[in-house]
Amino acid sequence: MNYARWFSRVVWLGIAVNVLFFVIPACFFPVELLSFLQMQIPVPIIWVRTAGMLLFIISAFYVPGAIDPWRYRLSAWLSVFPSRAFGASFFIVSVLWFGQDLGFLSIALVDLFFGVVEGVLLMLVVRGESNEPQRREGREGKGYESF
Repeated sequence: MNYARWFSRVVWLGIAVNVLFFVIPACFFPVELLSFLQMQIPVPIIWVRTAGMLLFIISAFYVPGAIDPWRYRLSAWLSVFPSRAFGASFFIVSVLWFGQDLGFLSIALVDLFFGVVEGVLLMLVVRGESNEPQRREGREGKGYESF
């Protein structure tokens, strides 16, 4: 099984989920998004749009690791830890201990799911790489198509 290819697919799916379900609604339909999640609507609403744009920027940083987790190893690891891990932890703690709206759990669960799946796949990529050093040499600089 080619874990690097699956890691890449899951990262791309996570980017798509971020953009489709959080970035676009937060930037263009913030009131509707917050109403759907049964959350308080802040005044001014620009803070919701700002959060959406920041999530877009964070998601863009996942791209190099999704393209080639061997070549962009740091980017691949940062997409899991701290990004997904801290995102999930922050929102879970915010809801359970600090009484924030339950709607924030949607963000936490998405980050938790993708963080766990990506983390497991990335560990399998690294473990497979250490078992097959000769294949690693043949991959250098070839990008995604070498998976």
